[in-house]
Amino acid sequence: MNSQITLCLTMGRRPDLLEKTLQSLLPLVDFFEVIAINDFRDPETNEAFQRVCPKGKLISLREQLGHHAAVDYMYRQVSTPYVMHCEDDWEFNNDLNVVGAISLLTQKPEISQVCFRKVIDFHLSEEDLSKVEHHQTGEFEYARLDKIHPQWHGYTFNPHLASLDLWRQFNGFSGFKKERHVSRALRAKGRFTAYMEPGSCSHIGLDQSVSASAAHPTGLNLLKKKLKSLFL
Repeated sequence: MNSQITLCLTMGRRPDLLEKTLQSLLPLVDFFEVIAINDFRDPETNEAFQRVCPKGKLISLREQLGHHAAVDYMYRQVSTPYVMHCEDDWEFNNDLNVVGAISLLTQKPEISQVCFRKVIDFHLSEEDLSKVEHHQTGEFEYARLDKIHPQWHGYTFNPHLASLDLWRQFNGFSGFKKERHVSRALRAKGRFTAYMEPGSCSHIGLDQSVSASAAHPTGLNLLKKKLKSLFL
């Protein structure tokens, strides 16, 4: 068991994808604890989580908190120094080098988090691919994507490992309206996301979004969705 890492999972309304995520992830790391919050409170998702991860801690409150507040509520339950953050729509198919991720965070304090999403999963243009930087610290290789965009790639809720202290430094994420605002705040401090190479996971839920805008998409929302798939 890795006594340093708690798996924290946001989920809801996609029990089929949740099962795929957990079945591909849990065999890779023996986490100290698994905590999941279902801010949508649907019983199908709760049942799927308890079926695949019977020893995990399920949080399903009476009222919906909203994404950032839900993450804050979940992180308050964490007792380990590191968090492996994940959502319910990822498939893992390579080794998950959490020991290497901790080493990178320790050796390079400018790294805000180590993300396990494969760079190829971003489907970058040739121009953007030319801006990807490849680095090595000790025996661990990682990529930087922050030259692609001035706001993104400082922080993401994509599957990653980060210290709990990062969350504490912000007094939680509830003070930020959007994910990119967290990223922007960290970029302003000279920090960036390191993408472990080779990556370990791919996004499988792009076409099954649970956001309100996804239910009734406008042209602008469809464009935003496309941009997020490319950069986040």
